[in-house]
Amino acid sequence: MERSIGIDKLKAVVRSVDIAAQKAGARDLRIILCGGLATIAYGLEERATLDIDAEVDADFKIIERLKKNIRFPAELSSDISRWSMIDIPNGYRDRAIPLTNVKTKNIKVFLLSPLDLIISKLRVFRDKDIQDAIFLIRKFKIKKGDLLKAAKQAISQSPPSTELLRFKKSIKYFLKLAYS
Repeated sequence: MERSIGIDKLKAVVRSVDIAAQKAGARDLRIILCGGLATIAYGLEERATLDIDAEVDADFKIIERLKKNIRFPAELSSDISRWSMIDIPNGYRDRAIPLTNVKTKNIKVFLLSPLDLIISKLRVFRDKDIQDAIFLIRKFKIKKGDLLKAAKQAISQSPPSTELLRFKKSIKYFLKLAYS
């Protein structure tokens, strides 16, 4: 069952990942949070989540050791863009925002930028992801044109598949919902 964790528990989660990195023998590990935790970090405190979704700039052995030392469900990858048939627009790592309100020793934590996080949410398109995306649009005053541009970039760099058709329909529906 999902539960709301709020910003204080988010900090505790980040600190536990920091400790897990130390146990895994990793130092200066770059982590980009996405998913529910990123949305919570951006201010949607009543958001519930079960796990941590993150990109870890490391090889498989480090990711494996990190996962083993984290005491809660975690989806970790060295490339979060590959979690879907729809790519996150190129340059997302450079646009990631540092998470500065939690002190860590072994990891450097970033958040997927709001616009990139919206694209990642719309790739999945569950009700909670749609609500997260609407929250981000309102909080960061993301313009419809900017979202359309990012969606077109995601489509153009993704491999040809029928999933692109679904994503296009989802974007069209979402635009009506979010910008009405």
